[in-house]
Amino acid sequence: MGISINTNVAASRAGMYLKSNHANLQKSLDRLSSGRRITEPADDAGGLAVSMKLEHTGKVLQGVSNNISNAISLLQVQDGALKSVADIVSRIGELQAMYNDPTKSTSDKTAYDAEFGDLKAQISAIGANTKFNDVNVFGATSDDEMKVSLNENLGKSTATDFLDMNDDAVLDGDVAALVALASLANVPVANADDSGDVSKTLEEIATRRADNGGQVRQLQYALANAQTQITNLTAANGRIVDVDIAAESANLARQQVLTQASAAMTAQANTSNDVALMLLQ
Repeated sequence: MGISINTNVAASRAGMYLKSNHANLQKSLDRLSSGRRITEPADDAGGLAVSMKLEHTGKVLQGVSNNISNAISLLQVQDGALKSVADIVSRIGELQAMYNDPTKSTSDKTAYDAEFGDLKAQISAIGANTKFNDVNVFGATSDDEMKVSLNENLGKSTATDFLDMNDDAVLDGDVAALVALASLANVPVANADDSGDVSKTLEEIATRRADNGGQVRQLQYALANAQTQITNLTAANGRIVDVDIAAESANLARQQVLTQASAAMTAQANTSNDVALMLLQ
């Protein structure tokens, strides 16, 4: 090849390699500093698209998980109220037994009747005032207000994927008519259990608490499933976007050596045509 002043092919090639190696070095630095393999869409367009969908699903499931946890808390508040009502009903049964004691005076029985009235009022108060985040846990609601989705398909869930608190509500609008206690509302304590009202009421409350427990267990399984999916989706997304520190560190060292070598060769190539000056002297 002839000696040329205007065109230095070796320097051009060395400069091209220097530019490419320097760009690769910068890319490696970006990946290591960010911890992500994909720092821009051009790195892996398909992987980025999959990652965005996985990340979105994970965020939706996190919201679903929080909603399920809140629903569990609401049911626990409801069960606590039912337990209090069961204790009150048991006390009513105890009052009825003591009222029928022939050794009790009229004033004693009057006191029992007064306590009976107070207990019925407390049952009504529990039904009316027991709330979770300002939501009455026993009040009648619309079908959509007390449903919680158990998966990420928020708009496609079937009826079995929802907890319907309205259908399973202990009260139906009238807080004074708690379960079978409506039959106790206008009778004295002496007749409270004549037709098995107290026993039937306790059975109804026991059934409601059992239903509550079943719903809590259902939600706990759903919560565990959602959290497992979140973990798996996070791991899958990490395999796509997270950088392999060991491999990228090795690549960084390689690019540093190549960049330094190409820079040195570019400097030498720029002086290789100095021999033309010797010919002109």
